[in-house]
Amino acid sequence: MTFRSRAAATSALIWIGGVALAGQPAWSQDATRSIQRGLQYVQQAGERWIEKRGCVSCHQIPTLIWSHEAARRTESIAVTDLLDDWERWSTDVVNFVKPEQKTDLDQSATMAANIDTMTQLLLAIPRTNASSAPGGTAWRLRFAKKLLEEQSADGSWRACGQLPAQRRPTKETTATTTAWTALALMREPVEFDPSAAVQFVDSIDRPESSEFLATRLLLAHEMNRRLSKQSLPPSSSQRWRSALLDHQNDDGGWGWKLADTSDALGTGYALHALAMTGADSNVLDRAVKYLVATQEPSGRWKVPGTKASAKGKATPTANDWGSAWAVIALSTNAKQSTSVKHDQ
Repeated sequence: MTFRSRAAATSALIWIGGVALAGQPAWSQDATRSIQRGLQYVQQAGERWIEKRGCVSCHQIPTLIWSHEAARRTESIAVTDLLDDWERWSTDVVNFVKPEQKTDLDQSATMAANIDTMTQLLLAIPRTNASSAPGGTAWRLRFAKKLLEEQSADGSWRACGQLPAQRRPTKETTATTTAWTALALMREPVEFDPSAAVQFVDSIDRPESSEFLATRLLLAHEMNRRLSKQSLPPSSSQRWRSALLDHQNDDGGWGWKLADTSDALGTGYALHALAMTGADSNVLDRAVKYLVATQEPSGRWKVPGTKASAKGKATPTANDWGSAWAVIALSTNAKQSTSVKHDQ
């Protein structure tokens, strides 16, 4: 049975069972419904990609998985049982290329050309998911080792695919990929010193994207977590939190480009980072309300393309990526809010 036929048979799972709305404020109930609609849209878009292209894509499949894993971690939303299949399929390097390219594939070269794909899969799939590949979690060590090999002398990792064509300085795109990759490696059981990567990331003195600020905040938070385990004084992440908060627009959202009007992609990155690292509830609630208010009935969020060639117009890639990140952020915020309530 293909992914598409199985999806048709199981898509109703997104909508049934496990949704705890009683006692939640109205905006929280709306957020839960927004996650449900968003999951349905992201699943449909991901299935179309798999059926048409037959390959993993850094802007499509990892965020398909990440959004469903984030929703599953809320423990209140049922997700499709295709998720484990997607994870097994996407972590097999042979599926990084189109079907006609799979014969005699140079897997090492293919992995080197998919830095962002490997990084996002490491971040998207929890380490507890032993079923995510035929070899259990062996793919994680393989990806992590390859990422360590591909780090440049200046501490950076090169952005791959269409990312260098994004409408921000190329060095900032490289620095953002570097921040995501360092974050992923710090969470894996490999020997990795993030100092060179952090030094490269911090060479960006005038960031133009909310994604950069969000990843830098997440990286600072992860470094503080590592320092606390070593009983060392934490480094300050307040600089990056403040920088992100300073760019929240009046409508509660962020643009992917900091100077732009709000969109789901920029808001998704910012809300995810702030929910993960801690922020005032009013800030988080305003971001949630923005996402809920701007979602289309289909479950999609329209997002201006991140590539310069898009000229500010919405593109299918940006819509899919932004919709997935909106779901990730709403789910992260829901999960963190629940955790705080349970701790009180």
